[in-house]
Amino acid sequence: MQTEPSASTSGYVMNKKLGAIAMILSATGMGLVGTFSRGATAGLISEDKAVIGSFLAFGRMGTGFVGFMLLLLLTKKLGLFRSTRLSPAVVMGGISIGLSLGLYISSTLLTSIANAVFLIYTGPLFCTLLARIFRKEMISPLNGLFLLLVFVGMLLTMGIIDFRDGAIAFGLDLSASSAEYPQKALGDLMGLLSGVFYGLSLFFNGYRKDVDSIVRGVWNFLWAAVATAIMSVILRPWHGAASFTSSNWTWATGLFLVCGLFALGFLVVAGRNLPAVEMSTISYWECPVAVVCGLLLFHETLAPAGIIGGVLIVGGGFAPIVIDALGRRRIHA
Repeated sequence: MQTEPSASTSGYVMNKKLGAIAMILSATGMGLVGTFSRGATAGLISEDKAVIGSFLAFGRMGTGFVGFMLLLLLTKKLGLFRSTRLSPAVVMGGISIGLSLGLYISSTLLTSIANAVFLIYTGPLFCTLLARIFRKEMISPLNGLFLLLVFVGMLLTMGIIDFRDGAIAFGLDLSASSAEYPQKALGDLMGLLSGVFYGLSLFFNGYRKDVDSIVRGVWNFLWAAVATAIMSVILRPWHGAASFTSSNWTWATGLFLVCGLFALGFLVVAGRNLPAVEMSTISYWECPVAVVCGLLLFHETLAPAGIIGGVLIVGGGFAPIVIDALGRRRIHA
């Protein structure tokens, strides 16, 4: 990867080395969501874990909002914030990412961390389909193949396609569970829904490219906090939160700071110093971080279908980014 600075359209000179380091740190923080959320909910019954994600996401989004407000003041962009017109796309982008992360946190508690992180990364699939429907963006045959790989990977990860007794089996058993994950099917569905809302967030963020990144961050996290607060009112996770011990609160605070302020703060640094293609490429580091944490810390096992599904999802999402980067490099060569 290049590390020498490059100029952006605004005249700012990117520091790609700084941007790459910042993106790796950000993706690492994101990949630790499952680890911190499990520490924060240790001892809770599975019914509470199914709804506690909204509360933890509210804390994470609220911390991110405070952090971005501080960045707004430190960078002296309060005037720019006031003059920037708020639009439905910016509001919906924030609401979507808030709902996505609320569902994702609960998913990491009800199913394996690997399943949860693979399913949220189906987001680009839904974003591409929405862009095709509403913005009439064309899908090339090659990109169509990659989307098909992600779709098949999703079916394998959720167990809709499985390998049983040496043969391929089809169908989703919503009552399927295990001693380790008694609500696995619900967790997988939450993971898929987190991917849907992640895709919606990517879709809405495709509008209003004129908005400064820090200004957008403030609005995104404000509306994400509002969305997760409403989600909490509906799901009422108070019983689980009320039973938090000092250890639970320590892990929850770590989630807010490490996966919220730390990860999202470095994301801003990366966004200012890396092109979007390189940011997207490095962001997939979150997947191996999450999977390794699940394997080493929680002794999770990966079924063959789940492994294949995860490879297809990550590969199908990663390949277009690599191809785009290679194409740009040939153009500029």
